[in-house]
Amino acid sequence: MEFVSGIAILLALGIAGDAKTTQPDSVESTEEETVHLPCSHATISGNEYIHWYRQVPLQSPEYVIHGLQQNTSNSMAFLAIASDRKSSTLILPRVSLRDAAVYHCILRVARCDRQGCTCAISA
Repeated sequence: MEFVSGIAILLALGIAGDAKTTQPDSVESTEEETVHLPCSHATISGNEYIHWYRQVPLQSPEYVIHGLQQNTSNSMAFLAIASDRKSSTLILPRVSLRDAAVYHCILRVARCDRQGCTCAISA
């Protein structure tokens, strides 16, 4: 007799993070699957960065990744940005129970001067 075990992971998406973005309410997955979290930002301006944060209950938001125009990745995730920048997808490879959180997609304007560009994030 074979015993099969599975854990469902619920990834809730932030709906109050930024009025300029829209996300589905939640995405369900099982461990080891790759999860795609979509975000629509149809009114994005040319100098707005796309930021993703995750928030575990009773903890502060944690930075995941950000990008401006091109796809980007880090050790946690991959951010796929549409060529018209009106949507993006956060891709989480091989999720585990530790990845269960609320994920927030927000837009923030970059401020540039002679010393470079910065992007302020306010809580």
